[in-house]
Amino acid sequence: MRTVTWRPGTNKDLDQIFDAYRIEQYEDKNHKLSKNYSAEFYKFSIALTIAFNEDDEPEICSSIASRDCWPKGAYRILSRLWKTKNYRIKHSKFISEAMVGNARSQIQWLKNNTDCELYFISRETGNWMKWTADRFQSQYNLKFNIGPNKYLTCPNECDNSCWQYIIYNGNQDLLKKWKQQ
Repeated sequence: MRTVTWRPGTNKDLDQIFDAYRIEQYEDKNHKLSKNYSAEFYKFSIALTIAFNEDDEPEICSSIASRDCWPKGAYRILSRLWKTKNYRIKHSKFISEAMVGNARSQIQWLKNNTDCELYFISRETGNWMKWTADRFQSQYNLKFNIGPNKYLTCPNECDNSCWQYIIYNGNQDLLKKWKQQ
């Protein structure tokens, strides 16, 4: 397995692979979050990531996002994550190696290319945080803390979907600078 993270527009071949799979997700109207994969949502992506399996086929794709409504130095990893159709699993007791590969590659990319002080994963519901943080730690020794509140993840404060729960690693003082509920 190999995982590659790059800045959009710097690798034409990877951009084309990523976009082909993104469009497939976007056009899957049976997927309740298909609209999240429109090209519009990727304008906040500073990097894209693909984990390839042993046969060099894409398995998991995601991005690193940056938004002005987050504290300076905070970045969302595993943003707009999806598994390619060949790898969709409904329920699992484990976090896949491909997902961890995405996370590790993005964390390293942030360290090498940005002012990152805190990286986070967010979701609208809160029932995933403890399970996910525990699995990252117990399976892969990758530490995440659980944010105590919901945080503003997109600029529309009136939209409930913009207030999300997070797990994070990094400078927790940045949480004090972040709009929260």
